[in-house]
Amino acid sequence: MRSLSFAAVALCAIAGQVVQAHTQLYNVAIGDMIFKRGQYIQPVVGPRLSPVANFTTKEIRCRNSDGTSPKTEYLSVKAGNEFSVVWRHHNDTLEDNMVSPSHRGPCMIYLGKVEDNPDDIKWFKIYDLGFNKDTNKWCSDVARDNHGRVDVVIPKDIENGKYILRTELLALHKAMDPWGAQFYPNCVQLDISGASNKFLDPPPEFVSFPGAYEPDHPGILYNRRIDKGLNYVVPGPAVYPPVEPSSPSSVSEGEEPNEP
Repeated sequence: MRSLSFAAVALCAIAGQVVQAHTQLYNVAIGDMIFKRGQYIQPVVGPRLSPVANFTTKEIRCRNSDGTSPKTEYLSVKAGNEFSVVWRHHNDTLEDNMVSPSHRGPCMIYLGKVEDNPDDIKWFKIYDLGFNKDTNKWCSDVARDNHGRVDVVIPKDIENGKYILRTELLALHKAMDPWGAQFYPNCVQLDISGASNKFLDPPPEFVSFPGAYEPDHPGILYNRRIDKGLNYVVPGPAVYPPVEPSSPSSVSEGEEPNEP
């Protein structure tokens, strides 16, 4: 009986570690105004901390059935202003570290203008951050250092209207195996005004979800321990509006955190 009890305790501890490794979008913010938990965020279907198991399904849009949420309010934001998303495990405390330090990888943020049929939404990327060779940090590290918060500027040169802002963390600790990369998408509903109502030339590169990612993309099937971020390519289209590429630099041979 003692061995059985020990096994049960061990299983519970392991399960707790797994859950603590995962993440969710918890709040959104405009400057110092942080909105209450879940406000303007589409609810997740199923375990809210679990990654998307198959990114070729509609679940990859927003970690729900099809990327729609009729009961979720739209947050009014101004184009050209900064907007923030905040990831958490469970609660809004300094002890909540957003995601396990072993779950390192890039962050991506997309916009898609709302359509009557969510299958018709065309997404374009407005932010991504992979590996910074100067600091030896992935986007997940940067977000954890900032208590789960990532800031992005809503582009000025887009159309006004209702949008879905799609956030995504990609954990690469198991990405050396096919279908091992862990995707954590979440979506926010925005009503954007003050835009120029036209795109720059060249316009954004539009993609669909599912369809934007391939299993053999070098940013999805990737051995982080061997490459150490040196040649990492963030999945998806180029960021709009275009950003100046950073100059190449070296990376230190730091140790990877232990896997949970």
